[in-house]
Amino acid sequence: MTQTSLGSNDINIIHSSTVPLMQRSDFWLNYFKGIKGWHTFEVVIFTTMGQFCDDYEGGYWEYCTLSNGGAFIYPDLNQEKLTLFNPHNGNEADVSCEAAGIAVCLMMYSLWSFQIESELLVERFYQLRDYAAQHSERSAIFHLID
Repeated sequence: MTQTSLGSNDINIIHSSTVPLMQRSDFWLNYFKGIKGWHTFEVVIFTTMGQFCDDYEGGYWEYCTLSNGGAFIYPDLNQEKLTLFNPHNGNEADVSCEAAGIAVCLMMYSLWSFQIESELLVERFYQLRDYAAQHSERSAIFHLID
């Protein structure tokens, strides 16, 4: 997982933490409960990754929480880079697995927030967006979701 560092004096740095295996079963419930259809988010994110990335054929995913209260998942594949193509805007980028997960989660959180009008999901989007803005691959992530 990529840890972002902007400087030792910056107290606004958002850190990510991998959810331990024993706590994964509560991840979606803890971060998305109350959002209509929250129990389907995981499979939709997996499916969307498959649509945006020709190299993705399934696999193990890491679950991450953010120090600002946010959360996201990413595929933990045995590849340094994945090529993602967003058919909605025509943008393509080569990114790490973590950045690919961030981009897909941002797109899905945004889309769902408009469909179901959930303030909590809007909050989760902005928490992840703030983390993405500090990420070393922020240019590629925002290029994909623009």
